[in-house]
Amino acid sequence: MSKSHALSSRLLANGPLFALALPVALQTAVFSSKSVVDTLMLGGIGELEIAAVGLAAKAQMIISFFIIGLSIGGGQVAAQCFGEKGASGEKKLLNTVLITLLLSLVTAACFFVLLFIFPEALMALGTQSPDVIAKGADYLKPIAFTLFCFAVTSSLACGLRAMHQPGIATKVSLIGVVLNLFLNWVLIFGHWGMPAMGIKGAAIGTLISAVVECLLLIGYLKLTKHPLAIIRPAQFITLKVSDIQIVGKLSITAAINSVVWAAGLFAFHAILGYSDADLLVALSVLAPIEALAMSLLIGLATAGSILVGNKVGAEQQGELSDTVRANLITSLVVGICSAVLLIVFKAPLVSLFFHNEVPSNAEALALTLYDIMAFSLVIKSLSMMLIVGVLRAGGDASFCLFTDIFAQWIVLLPCAFLLTHWLQWPAVYLFGLVLVEESLKLVVCLWRLKSGRWIRNLAAAMS
Repeated sequence: MSKSHALSSRLLANGPLFALALPVALQTAVFSSKSVVDTLMLGGIGELEIAAVGLAAKAQMIISFFIIGLSIGGGQVAAQCFGEKGASGEKKLLNTVLITLLLSLVTAACFFVLLFIFPEALMALGTQSPDVIAKGADYLKPIAFTLFCFAVTSSLACGLRAMHQPGIATKVSLIGVVLNLFLNWVLIFGHWGMPAMGIKGAAIGTLISAVVECLLLIGYLKLTKHPLAIIRPAQFITLKVSDIQIVGKLSITAAINSVVWAAGLFAFHAILGYSDADLLVALSVLAPIEALAMSLLIGLATAGSILVGNKVGAEQQGELSDTVRANLITSLVVGICSAVLLIVFKAPLVSLFFHNEVPSNAEALALTLYDIMAFSLVIKSLSMMLIVGVLRAGGDASFCLFTDIFAQWIVLLPCAFLLTHWLQWPAVYLFGLVLVEESLKLVVCLWRLKSGRWIRNLAAAMS
């Protein structure tokens, strides 16, 4: 059998990965598209609004990633519980979702205070422009209320994914993004008798759609008498401390990992764009395009974590290595295809964000950096699958956290600061540092995978 035929057979045989990945990828794309919708619509008003919503969205992204990290960590424990099967496995799964929900709501309450009371201080971390700070603060205050809805929907979604039912949350998310699109059209530009509210209207539209999305998901679970619908707040007091510690350790470590990664991305963009408004606009344009392109890779990594978690929870060590290998190959192929598609549609995608007859400096800079962003997807396809889809799914969350801290905060950011403020390198070389970061993570994670010390059955330790 030829190598190409063997590769094709392996990809075709990886049906469970795609069955889980596509709904998760669609849901991730839907989540990312909310900021894209805001940026596209506000681009019709001016580049100042693009910069404001781009910077505010990065701050929001850090918080969202913490909650997402909690859900991913909880979902990975839940996947191990689902692999255990039986009444015991089902009970452990429900308890895991309940613990994840509790942690997510507490987190939402803490970050609500930051976004609602101190939005100006948060915006000032990434720009010196008073206008950008003021407009970004107008966006963040309504967005603060969406955190509670997001905590509920992401926690329930983690349980649904662990049970191999990701499509339910995805359908609800689609309804939410369509509603968000309509409300943005009404509130940003002032249609149907509403006042034109600009950037504040985009935030209010996002808030209303988040509330509707949350209520729809809860209502659907109750109406269909889904096992997750039996979760009640009163059940919090029945949880055992030992179980909270097991789930909490992985979830909080995964959440911190997500924030470290997102904060590092925010800091990287802030270092590059702090003294150059054109570069800040270019990075704000590339961010949502990359987020949408990454959605399938994130979906694959999340789906891979479920399949790996199932094997670990079921103690199927013999099948685990085959699952890991197939997931890595699939993710690499998808990463290459995504990069090629981005290059093909480069000009039309970037032109969506700019409406000047003569290309501005920011648009030219965005086109220059675009190719690096596209190529980085190939390396990210492997590093993301290894970190999210394999090592953390096996219970090795602490090592994943160390890897991101080392690659971003010890290597990438100091180099970016040095080359930007001292040596004043051109933006194209500075942005290319992300390739160095991702390559470093890839090498370290492959070494950890080969060691075999990443496999830990957390479900077996729960009561």
